[in-house]
Amino acid sequence: MSGGLPQGPARTLGSFVAGRDNNFNLIRFLAASAVLVSHSFALSTGTSASEPWGRLLGITPGSTAVEIFFLTSGFLVTASLVRRKDVRSFALARMLRIYPGLFVAVSLTVLAVGSSFTSLSPSSFFTNAQTWIYWARTTTLVTNVAHLLPGAFEGNPWRFAVNSSLWTLPYELTMYAVLALTWIAVACLHKSASGLFERVIVALAAVLMLTYLLLIGIVTSSALRLSAMFFVGSALYVLKDRVPMSGRIFAVVLAVLIASMFEKKVFAYCYPLALPYLVFYLAYVPGGIVRSFNRIGDYSYGIYIYAWPVQQMTAALVPGVKPLEMFVLSYLGTCTLAVASWHLIEKPSLAMKSEASPASFNGEVASPSPDALPAPQD
Repeated sequence: MSGGLPQGPARTLGSFVAGRDNNFNLIRFLAASAVLVSHSFALSTGTSASEPWGRLLGITPGSTAVEIFFLTSGFLVTASLVRRKDVRSFALARMLRIYPGLFVAVSLTVLAVGSSFTSLSPSSFFTNAQTWIYWARTTTLVTNVAHLLPGAFEGNPWRFAVNSSLWTLPYELTMYAVLALTWIAVACLHKSASGLFERVIVALAAVLMLTYLLLIGIVTSSALRLSAMFFVGSALYVLKDRVPMSGRIFAVVLAVLIASMFEKKVFAYCYPLALPYLVFYLAYVPGGIVRSFNRIGDYSYGIYIYAWPVQQMTAALVPGVKPLEMFVLSYLGTCTLAVASWHLIEKPSLAMKSEASPASFNGEVASPSPDALPAPQD
């Protein structure tokens, strides 16, 4: 059953984008949960090599989840920028989505988690320069995130790292900046800014994806991989009226991807080409009861920013914890913090954004929020 699909012969991605009803909240929630699953292996054993999916396919559920975040973010923030046509409003929306929740999470990590799970005395911990360097770098994301608080989690299997999930956020901010600067440059150079902007975005996506595919097995670059996914998502938005949403195409793409799993090298090439279509088909076409998830709230960002510290606390409090035990024990606490973060911090911040700008699109406010990513929505 399709949700919100206009009747008629044209069943394109653009046919769905016009509505407010989609599955992005559910997809992001599952993706954030997949990151927690992947980290349960590394943080309980001390090595990422313990995760079975990585050994079998060369990619983990957590990696796929991050790529889904960047795909959907590229699509939705591009839509936001195109609809707003105002870089200042766009930048404010991005800041209100990322920073309030992050500021509270990092501050709690320093004041409560770090100080409770450090081998240092409270006075030594709070007077140590590294403590405040961690807080300043990680709340601002200006010079990348810091990973260590003095003495924290030093006896854990994955030693010292306090919240390594946050490494993707500076990349996300960089993508926002590149997108906005592209918009500004095109507007300055050409009167028909919209058409040229679309061509530039498609060309950028093609170059990044082709480079990524050519370097598979030669160079491993998170920056290239995530940039390619972000701008493929962006390109799919500007090409939305030319992208068919077909159950047959979805089935063929999925079948090819599954068949490629029997050969890891083939899968490495099929996977990045198949993932975008699969994600956006699932985001817009399936309807019915799955859409009721939108009424719950958007907890994906909260899960993403709180999971790692909760898992490190679990590893410290339950020595020898197994991966499955780690997941079960940490998931409830993480989800509790995510719910609180959404209702107390993130949702009120998004309300400030909507008041600052009259623009509204695809649930920028109502869906209840659109631009996803590790630092999701608009």
